[in-house]
Amino acid sequence: MGELLLRYSPPAVAWLMVFSWRDGQDAIRRLFLGLAVSLTVLTPAGQVAVGHLTGASTLARLLGHAGMVLVAWSAHDLLAHLNGLRRSRWSTWWTAGMFGVMCLFFALEPSLLPQARWVFEYWVAYLLTLAPAFGNVIRLGLRYSRTTSDRTLRLGLRLIVTGAAMALVYLVNRVVRIASSRFEFDYLLGWSFWMSAVLPNAAHVVVLAGAAVPAVAAWLRRYRQYSRLEPLWTALADADPRIALNPHVGWWNMRMRLYRRVIEIRDGLLDLQPCRDADVADAARSRAASPAEVEAAVVAAAIRARGAAPARVEPGAGAPDLDADTAFLCEVSDAFALLDDRRVPRGLRR
Repeated sequence: MGELLLRYSPPAVAWLMVFSWRDGQDAIRRLFLGLAVSLTVLTPAGQVAVGHLTGASTLARLLGHAGMVLVAWSAHDLLAHLNGLRRSRWSTWWTAGMFGVMCLFFALEPSLLPQARWVFEYWVAYLLTLAPAFGNVIRLGLRYSRTTSDRTLRLGLRLIVTGAAMALVYLVNRVVRIASSRFEFDYLLGWSFWMSAVLPNAAHVVVLAGAAVPAVAAWLRRYRQYSRLEPLWTALADADPRIALNPHVGWWNMRMRLYRRVIEIRDGLLDLQPCRDADVADAARSRAASPAEVEAAVVAAAIRARGAAPARVEPGAGAPDLDADTAFLCEVSDAFALLDDRRVPRGLRR
C-alpha cells in the first residue's frame, strides 16, 4: 500500500492541480500538465497502458521526457514573467528543435537501454533541451525569490529551483553513465540507487511541491476569507434570499466562490442603502469604533429597519478594488458577528 501511494500520489496531485487551477497565469497550468503527463506515463501502470495503446512499450519514456520538456519551458516562461522579462523566442525554438532531435534519435531506434545504438545521442539531446531552460529557471527563480515579500511564493520558487537543479544533476549523471558504457571507463556513482532512481523521482516531486505551494496557500487564504464573510452574508441572504446566485460553484474553485460571495454581499448592501441610518453611524463613531465596526452597526440597524427610511441616510462604505473590498468586508463581518445578539433579530440568523 505504501509503495502504491509513493508511485501514484504525485501524478494524482498533479492532475488535481491541472483541473483545479483557475488563476490567470497559463504557464503554471502548462507546468502542472507537463508534470502530470510525465509522472503518469512513467508509473508501471502508465507504461503498460501506453504500450497497450500504441504497441510500443518504450514510447512511455519519450512521453515522460516530453512532459519534462513542457515543464522546463513553462517554468522558464513563468519566471520570465515574474521578473518582468519578455518570452524568449530563441529559447522556444531551441527547446522545440532539440526535442525534435530527441524524437529523431528515438525513431532511429526506439529503445533507451544502455546498449541501444542511439541512446547516448538521445540523452545528450535531452540534456541540451533542458539545460538552458532549467538554467534560466534557477537564475531567475533565485533572483525573484530574493525580492518578493510573499513568503509562500518565495518557498515555492526555491523548491522549483531545487527541483530544477536536481533534474540537471540527474541528466548530467545519466549522460556520463551512458558514456561510460560506450567509451569503456568506470563510473560507479552513476549506477547507485540514489542517483539513478531516487534523484529523478525526487526532482519531479520537489518541482510539483514548489508549483503547488503558492496555489494551495492562495486557496486556503480565500477559504479563510470566504468563511469570515459567512455571518454577514447569512444575515443579508436571510433578509433577501434573492441575492444568493445559482448555480453553486464547487469548492475547488475558491476564487469564484469568494468572488460570488463578495458580489452577493454587495448586492444585499445595495438593497439596504435607503435604510442606512446616519444617526447609527454617528453613535458608533462617538464610541471610537473602527470603520468596519461602524459599517457593521449600520448594516445591523438597516436590516432591522428594512423598508423604513431614516431621517438621514449614511453613504455606503467600501474599497476601490476587489481585493481591498474583500478585506474590508471580512472586517465588517467579523465586527458584525461580535455584535450583541439583541442587535440582530433571531429570524435573520441561521
